[in-house]
Amino acid sequence: MSPPATSFAGRIGRTLRDSTPWWPARAEPPSGAPDVVVILLDDLGFSDFGCFGAEIRTQAIDRLAADGLRFSRYTTVPMCTPARAALLTGRNPHAVGCGWLTFNDPGYPGYRAGEIASDAPTLAERLRANGYSTYAVGKWHNTAEHNVSPSADRSSWPLQRGFDRFYGFLGGETHYFAPAQLVEDNAFLDHDVYREGYYCTDDWTDKAIGWMKAHASASPAKPMFLYVAHNAPHAPLHAKDVDLDRYRGIYDAGWDAIRTARARRQRDLGLFARDHELPPHSPGVPRWDETDPARRALLARYMELYAAVVDNMDQNIGRVVECLRTLGRLDNTLLILTSDNGANGIGGVDGAANNLSKRLVNAEDPAWVMRMFEEGRLGAADSWPAYPLGWTDVSSAPFRLYKTTTMEGGIRVPLVVHWPSRIPDPGAIRRQWVHVTDVVPTILEVLDRKQDAVSLDGASFLDAITHAQAPERRAAQHYELAGNRGYIRDGWKIVSLQPPGKPIALDNWMLFDLRNDPTEIHDLARAQPAKRDELIAAFDAEAEANFVYPLDNRGVRRSLTVPPYLEADLDMPRTFYADAGTAALSVVAPMVADRSYAIHCEFTHASGDRGVVFALGDPIAGLALFVRDARLSFVYHGGRGDVVECELPVREGQNRFELGHRALGQRRGEGRVSINGALVATIDMSPTTILGLGVGEGLDIGRDRRLHVTSRYGGEGACVYSGRVDFVRIEPGPQAPDSYANRPERVAQRD
Repeated sequence: MSPPATSFAGRIGRTLRDSTPWWPARAEPPSGAPDVVVILLDDLGFSDFGCFGAEIRTQAIDRLAADGLRFSRYTTVPMCTPARAALLTGRNPHAVGCGWLTFNDPGYPGYRAGEIASDAPTLAERLRANGYSTYAVGKWHNTAEHNVSPSADRSSWPLQRGFDRFYGFLGGETHYFAPAQLVEDNAFLDHDVYREGYYCTDDWTDKAIGWMKAHASASPAKPMFLYVAHNAPHAPLHAKDVDLDRYRGIYDAGWDAIRTARARRQRDLGLFARDHELPPHSPGVPRWDETDPARRALLARYMELYAAVVDNMDQNIGRVVECLRTLGRLDNTLLILTSDNGANGIGGVDGAANNLSKRLVNAEDPAWVMRMFEEGRLGAADSWPAYPLGWTDVSSAPFRLYKTTTMEGGIRVPLVVHWPSRIPDPGAIRRQWVHVTDVVPTILEVLDRKQDAVSLDGASFLDAITHAQAPERRAAQHYELAGNRGYIRDGWKIVSLQPPGKPIALDNWMLFDLRNDPTEIHDLARAQPAKRDELIAAFDAEAEANFVYPLDNRGVRRSLTVPPYLEADLDMPRTFYADAGTAALSVVAPMVADRSYAIHCEFTHASGDRGVVFALGDPIAGLALFVRDARLSFVYHGGRGDVVECELPVREGQNRFELGHRALGQRRGEGRVSINGALVATIDMSPTTILGLGVGEGLDIGRDRRLHVTSRYGGEGACVYSGRVDFVRIEPGPQAPDSYANRPERVAQRD
């Protein structure tokens, strides 16, 4: 900061009589500048609102559409992090370093661990420079995983990217009933327990409403920007009973009947200028009447959970709107509501009760899943559900495929715009093509800052908001995610899909005429090779200009890709101490996931002591050392319902616990459990821990905060250990034999 007098434009004399005061100019918003509220949903498909065809109760969203506009040709990016970067910057995601997720930085300009380039201003930075207060709640997902820790570089955190306040989580997904790593502003919040009935969607809304009321009280004439980034309805599909009860039995008819009904409602609503033929189901999805009758109630429950999550989110959107109405600000609020990408297909054909585990091994024990369902635990705190692909097809209706793909199901999502003071024909449907990068230039045009949008990739659609017949300003757009490519120009589209982990086939393009085949059923690549080649050349030019290359389709295990300067950190032993809060998952997980490791813990014990000595993980997967009824026990479970427990002798005074884990490959592991130098047991630690995907709880010492690793503690709250824990030390060992870190392409990259 320069000295206070450097830019002083007044005159300083010896006294006030011979001095002239001067004050620097303040950032002032344009006269009549609206409040801006952007509500971004997560993994919600095109048809999941009532006003876009769904049977789900979305009363608040439907009212917004009835009083505003629905855009039926809005496209986004087929993954969370890139879509958020595009929405917040108005730039193509690879061009700002956000071509994939926050887990990896393979060393190329388009893929920088999901952190928005410093020279790409965010919407929050732009609006704050124009006199706005800026607030964000919910999911961020534009900070590298290795920067989600108390001592990390915070330059990509929300407050450093233009927000005055932030409350939520920085990663990609979280537990709805007990988020593991909540952040408020620039600090982690270490809750020992959450209040009874806690649900994160409610929590984000409570915080947003509190900030809006405080803002209106303190600065009633100042405009605000509120970014509500819900993680709903992203997996895990954790639902409140009161919401779930409304959907029991609704989906017993199956996905074929529900998808057909949605398509019929879409026609009745007039969403499209012409009928859209339903495409075949996603590969592997059977007709409902071909599913096992004994499993149909289970399959229906997955969609009941999804609908309940969407319903609750809608209720909370209604609360935000009602707050704006009560404050007298709704009429001049530009509210934009959409989803980051299309519906999620990660649950696979069968769905998943614990998707954290299934996404690594692509399998679950059907008997265990059925037990989870029959015991009413599917959707509860000790599950991590994702719905089956048959329901993904329903969410995507009438379009084909889903998130991660560049087919329409991955990039076509609903867009609702609400602005009572400026929309001349409330309830109308707009069919102009709009892309996620168009949001920022639209808001800049609202503020009469069109000159600031010159360097952006998006084009304003303000004319389409205020004039029904406005021409669309967009003619072309490229798409890429994990090697899947797409390009749309003048109604034609090419698509190239790449199976994860397989050699990339650069020339396997499909061609679709979206004007006559909007649901991408008829591939014209062979019939019209000249048009195909013309669009391929256009895609290549766009890809090179936006740092899309090199293509990378290595799948979820590429999450272990880090820059060389972090390689040593992954192998560095660390010592953790009590009273330092939860050790961040981003620090602990790489030390134990997919590898051998050793854990050492020193603690004191006296007669009558009880509680948790240390705990790593949560009910989804984890391990813990605890004392109950004068017995010391170690417990481990890897995410499939099987719990291993062994009892250890404990003495008065100082004790030393040791666990030596050896990774055997294929997610198998063996653990040697010792106390005070004596081997007590050799246990099966299969499947090995699934920590390491950026979700779950970290390491607690002297207690187990939030969700307990096991109910066997027998205590309430955080089960604080009544003795003393000196330290827990983790020493990483070799990677598992089949670990991604040992694969030839990874080793070559390290070298």
